[in-house]
Amino acid sequence: MVSDAVAYHEQLAAGWSERYASGGMRRRAEFFRAQVLPRLDITGDWLDVGCGSGVFSRMIAEAGGRVLGLDGSPAMVEAARMASLDDALRFEVGRVEDVGALAGTYDGAICLSVIEYLPDPRRALAGIAGRLKPGGRLVISAPNRASTLRAAQRLIRPFAAVVGVKSLNYLDSSRHLWTRDELGELAGAAGLQVEAILGFDPVAPRPLWPAISPSLWFLVARKPL
Repeated sequence: MVSDAVAYHEQLAAGWSERYASGGMRRRAEFFRAQVLPRLDITGDWLDVGCGSGVFSRMIAEAGGRVLGLDGSPAMVEAARMASLDDALRFEVGRVEDVGALAGTYDGAICLSVIEYLPDPRRALAGIAGRLKPGGRLVISAPNRASTLRAAQRLIRPFAAVVGVKSLNYLDSSRHLWTRDELGELAGAAGLQVEAILGFDPVAPRPLWPAISPSLWFLVARKPL
């Protein structure tokens, strides 16, 4: 069965990469490049679980990794293949829940804006952690339970629907939220050691981040040696 989240993203595959050229998505990609990538010491083989059109897979490859990107949306995988001609990149259709059954192990993995859509995030993270080599790092991004932006989006959602604005439809299938501590506990339950949890907001200027509750957490964790 195709999940609501996969069906939603299947419709967005055309032009998905182009969305990272401006606005909040561009700022998110820049934050990942500037604040997250330098923490990862990228070498060897990496997984991008829920890779979408491969925007972040390509960043990992540019930093020196070989990447297997998996996504449940065939249209997203096709978009990733068309945009990524580097031999270090490979994309396949695959569910997050199946990662634990993959052959081999990996030097690192990213799983960005994915676990909030899953029926069992704890099980999914355990599966990803099981494919990491000792010392391998995992990066997760996930929504903040206390996000000022999310609270505002939920308030205006009924009014946006009246005028035909569909950009907030992801809220229908994004089912989980975490505090900073809860996200750290989730990683710990998967046997990972938390190295950093960074807040990011795509709308508020960075100087205001200490005064608001950010939209997303980026967690960096390591599998113990």
